[in-house]
Amino acid sequence: MDPRASMISPAHQPDWIEAVEGLLQLSEGWVDDRLRRDIRELKSKAQQEKFYLVMVGSFKRGKSSLINAMLGVQLAPVAVVPLTALITLFEYADEPFAEVHFLHQPPRRISLDEISAYVTEAGNPENTRQVAYVRIGYPSPLLRNMSIVDTPGIGSAFEHNTQTTLSFVPKIDAAVFVLSADTPISKADLGFLQTLNEQVPRICFVLNKADLLTEDELQAMLQYNRSQVAAVMGEATTMSWDVVSCKANETRYPASAFTHRLLQMVDKEKSHILQQSLRRQYRLLHNQVAMQLKLQKETLLMPVNELEEKQRQLQQALSLMQQQKAEFETLISSRIKYIQQQVDEAVQQTTRQWRTRLHKIYQEEKLHTWREMHSMGIRRYQEQQAHAIIQAFQEMKAALEQTTRAQFRELLETYASRSQSFLHELTHHLHALLGVDFHLIIEKFDLDVYTSFYFDYGKGLTIAYILPSIWTRWFPNRFTIGGYMKRLHAHAQQLLTINGSAIIYDLQYKIQESFRKFHYDLDQHLQQLLSRIQQIIADTLLRRAEQTSDIAGRIDAIDQRLQQLALWENI
Repeated sequence: MDPRASMISPAHQPDWIEAVEGLLQLSEGWVDDRLRRDIRELKSKAQQEKFYLVMVGSFKRGKSSLINAMLGVQLAPVAVVPLTALITLFEYADEPFAEVHFLHQPPRRISLDEISAYVTEAGNPENTRQVAYVRIGYPSPLLRNMSIVDTPGIGSAFEHNTQTTLSFVPKIDAAVFVLSADTPISKADLGFLQTLNEQVPRICFVLNKADLLTEDELQAMLQYNRSQVAAVMGEATTMSWDVVSCKANETRYPASAFTHRLLQMVDKEKSHILQQSLRRQYRLLHNQVAMQLKLQKETLLMPVNELEEKQRQLQQALSLMQQQKAEFETLISSRIKYIQQQVDEAVQQTTRQWRTRLHKIYQEEKLHTWREMHSMGIRRYQEQQAHAIIQAFQEMKAALEQTTRAQFRELLETYASRSQSFLHELTHHLHALLGVDFHLIIEKFDLDVYTSFYFDYGKGLTIAYILPSIWTRWFPNRFTIGGYMKRLHAHAQQLLTINGSAIIYDLQYKIQESFRKFHYDLDQHLQQLLSRIQQIIADTLLRRAEQTSDIAGRIDAIDQRLQQLALWENI
């Protein structure tokens, strides 16, 4: 063990490079690769004094656009749909570059034009390219003193995007919480803000898209958002608010003014914030190392036959809980189908009502309709009817969104609650079987439910102007008028079909996809936890079989490391 580690004392200002190096040496050969990677990243942060300013908030609030405005160049991809799917890191460099860091492959340099193919949901759906993050270098003065991080928006239908952002929270030094001037702060925003407030030393708030509102509307929105945030955070002295528009010619609230204030804050507070951030991240990693060491010690102390019995009992407990979980998921799936069925029935009912109405207009009362069209104007009449159809479906869609969101939120909250119970039940079994407290791992499973949807609604809805034929205009009679009305009726029916199908598909698909991704994320976390525990037990049994005489030495080595960790616990 490195003797320099003994120089670390809680009574003095810690040398974080030395402290993390000591943790890295203590953990070598004793903890999993993921934890070792996190420790190495913290060491690099301490050495280079990396300051991460991270853009966070719900999807479609303009985080990527704000970064581009601050840097004065279009680097972060932007679009009209929820786009950013991965962590994107912007750092200072003398020459522009982009570098993709993969989960299981060496980094690869790409052109700036290729960035969207790796960081967006469209270019890299559900991270099929297995990307960890993308690093972008650019010679911006703003990046000399900080690294800016773009994160996926929380609350979109892409649940894995929310998890990507949540997993990065412990690494944040200062957060810029981006809100949109045209959308009040939501419950999902406030829930995420509570998570940030517990872990992030400095949070700045930005009300983006200021150009969308008048000055009075803007001040009203700002006051409302501030009151909602204060209810969660209190009137924190470290809380600041800015109003920004990212439009190039904006004079009221230019992004440059916010950037200037941000630089002043970083210059003044960077050292203090870094100390807080390093201490928090160090303690988190310290506790995880201690937990894994304790687990290995407990398994080494057990007789082989007892350890084998514990392994068997654990497998039985897991099988039973997985069976209970599967039964519960079947129930949840049936409730999802019921919600989807309600959507379908509501749309079909509205469609039937309109079909009856259209049949009356264009078939039963076609001569009256023809006279009304001539009185109003053929084009104006058709546009009025088409807009009435679209408006009716828009109103129905808005009502369905509200009720469906409420039902789906309740459903996912029930699932999250049961999943949380499943996790705590698992930790109870593990504590009883292995004598180690796994609450630190469970606390990392953030099961907050974000259920906002994004609807790309209205595609394909065109209002074609259908002219009557020459014969109809010159010789209007019940035959020529009837043929013309039949064409108008068919076009209106097409509008009904397009509108109804769009709503049914959008709502049903987003509900199913949101639940599938939520379920996938939970299972991934569980599998990682169980794999690590089972691997520790299996490795211990293997070592016991190979060389019993080494057990005392390994236990002694673990004890030494635990003693050293105890000395460093409160630095």
